[in-house]
Amino acid sequence: MKKLVITLVVVIGLFVAADFGAAAVAEYQVSKKMRTELRLAEDPEVRINGFPFLWQAAWGDYRDVRLSARSVQVGQLSEVGVEADLHHARVSAADVISGTADKVQVDEVVGRVKLKASDIARYIGITDLTINPAPKDALSGEDSGGGEQSGGDSPSSTVDRTRTVVQLDGSVNIAGENTQVKVIAVLSLLNGQLKIEPRKLDIVTGTYGEIPIPDVFEKAVLNRFNTSLDPGLLPFAVTPTAVGVETGALIVEGTARDVTLGPDGMTTG
Repeated sequence: MKKLVITLVVVIGLFVAADFGAAAVAEYQVSKKMRTELRLAEDPEVRINGFPFLWQAAWGDYRDVRLSARSVQVGQLSEVGVEADLHHARVSAADVISGTADKVQVDEVVGRVKLKASDIARYIGITDLTINPAPKDALSGEDSGGGEQSGGDSPSSTVDRTRTVVQLDGSVNIAGENTQVKVIAVLSLLNGQLKIEPRKLDIVTGTYGEIPIPDVFEKAVLNRFNTSLDPGLLPFAVTPTAVGVETGALIVEGTARDVTLGPDGMTTG
């Protein structure tokens, strides 16, 4: 019995090793192909989730494939994160083995870009900028248009997915004094652009934290945070339909269903 158990453990271990080895080879090949498809400077990270991989390969149905690339250059932004989740990517094992596979059917593609705080800080000239999801009541009584703030990794739980609320913290010069401020802004998606519209200003440290700030200074500070950002194209030309906020980044996301990826690009339906 003891020998049988040891044998089973060894066999299972070899199977797992072979499974992960096959997955690693597949991930490498997909990474190379996606580098060309997404026009990236470096190979993206590829993760084929689900076990066993060989079972998925045999059926030609990969349940969850995640692609991610960091520090992608988009216009004046240089640290844009690009991600894509492929749910049920289907390609015939026979076509893969024969080398004739030239297209992949995907039930759902979720494309996402993340604009990092450090990148946005350089763009608007506030070097110590930090980004966080705003508290749910941050614009209580005002028309933010953003619905309930998700405060998570994706914008999926906002009511109006093209608008949400974000908290921006940083240091600005007010009347010659370096002042730490907190700005609550509406983040929206308009014609593919990410728009930041400041609505509320709080002084965290500095002289004006103790006395009311003159309107002219308040408007000038809020204007420092008022900007539009071009997030670039989502992976596989997915149409952006949602925005969100996570600690340290602004997110633009879109979903496409019944997708075909082939030599001529992506088609839906």
